[in-house]
Amino acid sequence: MKFIGGFLLCLLAGVFLTLCGVPLGMMFGALIMVIVLKRWRISIRAIPGSLTFIQLSLGTSIGLMIRGMSFGETGSLFTLLSLLCLCLLLQFITNYQWCIRRLGWSKDEAILGSVPGAMAAVLTLATYSNTPPQKIVISHALRLITLTMLAGLIVGGETHSSLSLSWTHFGSTQNTLWLTGIGVIGFISGKLLERWHLPAPFMMTSLIFSACLHTLAPQPLHFPDILNQLSMGLMGILIGCYFTAFSIAEFMRHLWASTQLIALSLTVTFLVAFAASVLLDYPFYLLILSWVPGSVESMSFAALTLKADAGFVMANHIIRMLIIHTLPALALRRQNQKGADRRRA
Repeated sequence: MKFIGGFLLCLLAGVFLTLCGVPLGMMFGALIMVIVLKRWRISIRAIPGSLTFIQLSLGTSIGLMIRGMSFGETGSLFTLLSLLCLCLLLQFITNYQWCIRRLGWSKDEAILGSVPGAMAAVLTLATYSNTPPQKIVISHALRLITLTMLAGLIVGGETHSSLSLSWTHFGSTQNTLWLTGIGVIGFISGKLLERWHLPAPFMMTSLIFSACLHTLAPQPLHFPDILNQLSMGLMGILIGCYFTAFSIAEFMRHLWASTQLIALSLTVTFLVAFAASVLLDYPFYLLILSWVPGSVESMSFAALTLKADAGFVMANHIIRMLIIHTLPALALRRQNQKGADRRRA
């Protein structure tokens, strides 16, 4: 009963913050409540299968948004994508070198701590590589919080309807059947990818299949907001469970390291975005929203509020996720293979 009561309190805290207009309020509310309940000696465990549900939900939701996107001006699309890749590379290299040379992290920790965003993929990689996730989770969670607050500052504190809870129904029977089919196919194919130790396999498969199958649907499909809100609540509980695993002293030690990594990421992003803005005569704020290592949801919200090209912002973040879901896994796998070869030798 304690677990059920604590779980409901986490969701209620998320609902409260969301209704107060806090971006990603469901996640932050659940995260804060897990920490508070731990102080009251009530432990909240992560629900089995949470990460799979989160990946399927976010992947499907983002994939359905691809239909009808404008993707910005096609004339400079290749240049913009090249600069996006350059920005990601500089973010990763700068943070990786700082982790190794200044913070004294191991190579596995440095790789995971330097990945520009994608909490779900990082948690999956940490589990696969048996890397202690505390400092990595703190680093990525604080970066997510900081960049979400930055998005709020960019939009000048304006509100948007997407921040309020919209407990919509599942739509027509046809809509429900299409979503069920996408979910089943994404889960089965994700299970196959999981055998190859690819990061966030269910998010990848559900994103790809929802984007492809949506074009075949007779009418636009709608993903129920309640599932997205629930997935954010589960993510908050998952992150909160890692936060409660260490002492305040350890948290403060990792907090300073995380602050340094956030500052480095933002500095690199601002410099590259400013250079691209001058070179291509593209809005500076739009490039910032598109290239910061934040969440798709909060950055897309800021773009919508500014009446900017939300399709362009979302497309950049989707490409960013596709890249960073693949490259770190390949790097860790190659590194582990080299270690195994050395042990055999």
